Amino acid sequence: MSMWEIEALIEGAVQLIYKSEKEPLQKRSIIWNLYETQGQFDCSFTHFRVMDILLETGFTKMMPIEEHPQFSKNTAYFKALKTKDFEFLNNKIGEKWSADNPVAAYWEKKSGFIYYDLGSPFWEQLEAEVPQELALYDLGLEIIKEAHEQKDKNRVYDWTAFLINYGLNYFEQTESIEVLKEKYFETIKGIFTAYNFSDYTIMHRSLEVMKSPEDWLGEEESKFVVWFNA
Repeated sequence: MSMWEIEALIEGAVQLIYKSEKEPLQKRSIIWNLYETQGQFDCSFTHFRVMDILLETGFTKMMPIEEHPQFSKNTAYFKALKTKDFEFLNNKIGEKWSADNPVAAYWEKKSGFIYYDLGSPFWEQLEAEVPQELALYDLGLEIIKEAHEQKDKNRVYDWTAFLINYGLNYFEQTESIEVLKEKYFETIKGIFTAYNFSDYTIMHRSLEVMKSPEDWLGEEESKFVVWFNA
């Protein structure tokens, strides 16, 4: 079963960034980073939940199947593709997925189009734009600051919980907790404490901001939780 809470977290952030005043290029880059983050978890393919947004921001582009550069050389493959409701297209058409043959685009029968996203191998063949990769905490801080700008306390809460619960315990750490506090969490704490969350319904237990250290936390993480709640 996919991690629906992560899917919801990312979907909400995509909607938030779409509503922001950021430049289109920045919006696309942030959305790319959001889906890269989702890809590190056991999640379903969720693009069609917000496809209107992805198309409008230019993160995703559409192409008639007959305009695919390899159509004339693989007519049998594309003829069969038209009969399928949905299908991922690997970089090497007709060959199985592998680390050397990743997903490049995808087909949806309902619309009758091939879709390709920013940063995908197919995008790289056709477009010049390259997304700017963000570190997890840079991405999370960007989302929290934008949520604060839009007075969206739900996103403030969820992403604060994500950075604490998953950031400190799920992802590999390249900086000490003290450095993370100084670079990110002092700002996040200032935003978080500007809101009253007494009426907020937690999306999922894994996205609940700890009010006190859990038994399974290490010593440094426990001290961090105490500091954040002080």
